[in-house]
Order: sequence, then structure tokens, then C-alpha cells
Amino acid sequence: MSKESILNALKNGFKRSVDNQATPDPSIFIKNIDDDLVREFIQRAEANKTIIINSNQENLSKDINEIIKNENAKNLIYPVSLKDLANDLKIEQKFAFESEIESFKERIFEYDISIIKARGGVSSHGVTCVSSSDNPRLLSLTPRVCVAILSKDDIVYSLSDQLNKIKNEDGRLPTNTIFISGPSRTSDIELQLVLGVHGSQVFYVVLI
Repeated sequence: MSKESILNALKNGFKRSVDNQATPDPSIFIKNIDDDLVREFIQRAEANKTIIINSNQENLSKDINEIIKNENAKNLIYPVSLKDLANDLKIEQKFAFESEIESFKERIFEYDISIIKARGGVSSHGVTCVSSSDNPRLLSLTPRVCVAILSKDDIVYSLSDQLNKIKNEDGRLPTNTIFISGPSRTSDIELQLVLGVHGSQVFYVVLI
């Protein structure tokens, strides 16, 4: 049998396999640690070194003010969509991300804390999804502390559940869809875990 015929046989066999068999959600291979999605999200997120704050809409600004105090943060950057919340926060400097980055890029690392609105949470991995033009990527990358506000009702089981939910709601998958597993980290240097290498050193999720 020639090389070409062997490759064609492999190619056709793979195509028939894909056509006749639905691809399973990879999350079926992940063992549940809790049947409650919120509790499972909290356990896995904390294992990823995310700090979870249980809150509600009434106490949201109070709890974020407590984070600001505990982290000794001085300069806040936030999306315009959270302007009303930002007005209730007690911090020395506040900056709304509503202009092109070129207009303030020389000051971008002066902001030591950010708040963002999460699109959802994934319990199987303990990760937080941000997918909206209202939440520029830099908000979760440059400040030392990032605070994500997440509704418990927006927690789903798997990554595919979250992606399909976004596509159904938006009609497409936005290019700025990101999943945050916790504070930035690396262990490339002598296998020692270092936090905050290419993103926030501290990551909070405030559940409402």
C-alpha cells in the first residue's frame, strides 16, 4: 500500500469518526466535588488562590470598600458601566476607562486596583469569565489587585456551557472573551511559584 493511500485511509476514517460521533464535553472527565455549582465554584476558585467574598447587592459597595482598605489601595480604575458603584467607593483617586489607552498609557501602572463585572463563572474549573466591550482587558492585567463582581446566577458547570451561553446571547463569541483562574503566576524559574508576573497579584471575586 502506498504512502498516499495510507494517508487517505487515515483521513477518511477520522472524518467518518467525527461525523458519526458527537464530541463529548471534556468536563465529563472532571470529578465533581460538590453538586451545588456555587459551592463547587468557590472551592475550586480558592484552590486557584482566588479570594472569594460572599456579598449581595445591598452590601456590595461596603464589601469592596473593605477590600480597598485591606489592600491599602489608592488609585482605582474601572469601566464606565460600573460608574454608579465607583461613586460609592472610598479611595483617593478614581479613573473611568472611557478613552483610548494612548491618552493615558504612561499612567496605566499607577492604578493599583480595578473592578470589573464578570460575565460568568465556571464551577468545574473555578474560573471567572469576562466577555464584554465594557471591560477592557487591561483592567485585569495591569493593576496589582483586580476585583470581579460575579452573580451566583451566572455560574455554570463547564467551559463549553459558558461559551455556548455567550454565543446564544450575543449571536457570536466576542474576541475579548477571557477566563481568569486567579492571580497571575509562573513557576518557570527554578520551579518556584511566583505570583503577579504578567497580571494582577491579587484576584478577588465578590459573589452577589
